[in-house]
Amino acid sequence: MTTEEIASLINIYFDNMAAMNAKGWLEVFAEDAVIHDPVGEPPRLAHKDSQQFFKILANFFEKIELSKDDIFFVKNGAAVKWTMQVVTKKGHSVTTEGISIFEMNDVDKIQKVSSYWDEAAMMTKLKG
Repeated sequence: MTTEEIASLINIYFDNMAAMNAKGWLEVFAEDAVIHDPVGEPPRLAHKDSQQFFKILANFFEKIELSKDDIFFVKNGAAVKWTMQVVTKKGHSVTTEGISIFEMNDVDKIQKVSSYWDEAAMMTKLKG
């Protein structure tokens, strides 16, 4: 894949995550894609678990903003340093950072995402 093709998939991933649009988000994933978000938690299957995941997001968050701060490309993937700002339905907001590793398959879909960030710390700040 070219860096432009990889960047396009990553943009669709982040744009649809911020929009909490499960359908658009799923379009870039292989049927058997696996997501480790955050790494250390049980992995999710993108297609099987997406509806529940996006339902949780929509019930808890009013707004999600994601910026791709740096992207490092390799042959069939990329690492993205990102910043996320969220606002809950109750009006609490927090900013957090992380790095996501994207692996693409041979048919130009995302096969695996591994995200490194401290979700527990973010949730603690939102409840505090």
